[in-house]
Amino acid sequence: MVLYSSEKFEVTHIARWFHVLPHVDITFKPVNATFDVTNNSYLEALGILIAVPGFWLILTLLAFLVFFLCRCCDASLKKKRKLTPLKWTLAIFALLCCGALSLGLFGNDQTHNGMKSAQTATENMEDIVMSVRNETREIEFILNKEINKDLDKLADLFKEPISNSTARVLLQQALAYMRSNVSKGVEQLQDINNKIDHVDLNKVPDTIHKVELFRWPVTISLLCVLIFFCFILLWGIIRHSRCFLIFFSVVGLMSVVLCWVLVSLYLGLCVAGSDFCLDPQPFLYKQAGSSIDTNVLTYYLQCDDSTVNPFTGPIKESTKTIDNVESTLNVVTQITSVFYPEKQVRETLDRLSTNLNTTEKTVSGMAALLNCQAMHKEYNAAMQATCIDIMEGTAYMLVSAAGAGLFFTVLIWVASHTWIHIRRKRRADHVDEEDPFLPPSAVQTNSRRNRDTYGSMGLFPRFGIPSTQTPHFSSLNGHSSDQAYMQGHYTPPPSYHQLSGGAFVGNQGNFSQRA
Repeated sequence: MVLYSSEKFEVTHIARWFHVLPHVDITFKPVNATFDVTNNSYLEALGILIAVPGFWLILTLLAFLVFFLCRCCDASLKKKRKLTPLKWTLAIFALLCCGALSLGLFGNDQTHNGMKSAQTATENMEDIVMSVRNETREIEFILNKEINKDLDKLADLFKEPISNSTARVLLQQALAYMRSNVSKGVEQLQDINNKIDHVDLNKVPDTIHKVELFRWPVTISLLCVLIFFCFILLWGIIRHSRCFLIFFSVVGLMSVVLCWVLVSLYLGLCVAGSDFCLDPQPFLYKQAGSSIDTNVLTYYLQCDDSTVNPFTGPIKESTKTIDNVESTLNVVTQITSVFYPEKQVRETLDRLSTNLNTTEKTVSGMAALLNCQAMHKEYNAAMQATCIDIMEGTAYMLVSAAGAGLFFTVLIWVASHTWIHIRRKRRADHVDEEDPFLPPSAVQTNSRRNRDTYGSMGLFPRFGIPSTQTPHFSSLNGHSSDQAYMQGHYTPPPSYHQLSGGAFVGNQGNFSQRA
């Protein structure tokens, strides 16, 4: 992706493309495109852009309504049509839809990486602020508690009379001077602490973490479900299944609605994100409000030669006060070595010197932390993750959702045109072979069984029936060949009298008479 360099950080051309989209209010008047969520005019313009995919969705649903109504009234649906071209069309567009949804998976992964980078950068910024806050509190504790405690102890020790009154006066003046410098140092440190004490960046990485904890898996799940719907369609095409195609038409309609809702969401995020990336400082200044000094925020956002370090004065004053205390302590050490050689005085002076050295090192380290380079580096990292990775990933998901919405629209239209021409397979009815009213083909099979069965029982002759039960067929020119043929091949079912045993009783009587 081609990049262009702004004054502070790099942004992708995608941000510029979305930024140039018209920002108009409900009366179509141009609105300032500067990102400002507190400006009602800006929110109105953003809402109009978000409503465009929603308007397209309404038109699509109306088109589907008209299409289905026309299909219900179409009299040519009973005609058989070749479904092969329709099946190929469905297969091709289903694969294209899967490809579009795969682009959404790629964009989701890139957005996830950008979110993690932004979270890491903001966490590092919060760590810098917390380190400075801890350093100032530590220095303040050393000056207020440890050094003042040592000075109080020295004052108690210097109350003992000595032979040289001038030296005693010098020691008392030195202690007062050191107390004064310690107080000034504490004031300077409090000034530094007040400028950053209300800075709370911890909410930013926490919010990113909570959002990404749900956004990433939910997006993957939705895209996988849509891809699964495409596989259902492909399986229905392979199986020539009317049920699968009908099911896809239903879930595909819901997929169209979901896709265009996602398009609206991603379009709003892309436009708002591009407006923020092109000019983020007005929004940051407004969010900072009175909690952060304007000079401090400008120093960290710009961090160039034109900006003045607002911490330079307090740091210099703190360092100066510590140097003054150290120089005065050296004088006190020389005087006490002559007039107060006690071990307790030497231990107190050594401990005071150690605390001053620790304070001096801490102030130097705090000065390095307060330098804008470290903070500005993390700020640029967070902005680049937002304006490159997140912007590009969201743009890919926008294209994916729009393409999937169009492909699902075509698939529903073609699938509805296909399944309606797939006829249901008739179920094979159970045939009762003993049914006397079977068609001729079944009767031919059953007639042999009937003749063999009843003939063996003596109910009637094996190859014929009594002439009184044989229907009369008229023949041409007095011949009865047709009648004989019908009697030989198409035997009518037995009468109720035969089945009830009358014929058997009659034959039994004949047998008895013969006997």
